[in-house]
Amino acid sequence: MSRYAPSDLEPAESAIHQALSAVAPQALPLGFRDAVMRRVSAGEAVAWEWIVAAVLALPSVAFLIYQVATHGDEFTTALNNVVTAASAESADAFFFVDGTTVLALAILGIASLVAAHASIVAPVRRSPSR
Repeated sequence: MSRYAPSDLEPAESAIHQALSAVAPQALPLGFRDAVMRRVSAGEAVAWEWIVAAVLALPSVAFLIYQVATHGDEFTTALNNVVTAASAESADAFFFVDGTTVLALAILGIASLVAAHASIVAPVRRSPSR
């Protein structure tokens, strides 16, 4: 084991850490990011990406607003428990996260990725300089 290994590794993690730390880091070639962005922005702007992003995002946002409106007091209590546990030295925080809330957040994240790609690919509209 390397002398730079973290001291809190479990025995099962030490082999993985040793294998990953044996790989030498490599820098990306110069101009790699620019080449990727040129390739992405050279693509055809399509409206279906915005439609897919909206179809994914709008129901998720509506559900999250509904959750906060109907269960806002539980959210406030859970957030208070987490903040209290973070400031204290004990780990007595208790909160419940509904699976559908996690799913709505994940779908909203996917919609954000689709919208980000659509906005990158969209042609830049430049206003005339004054």
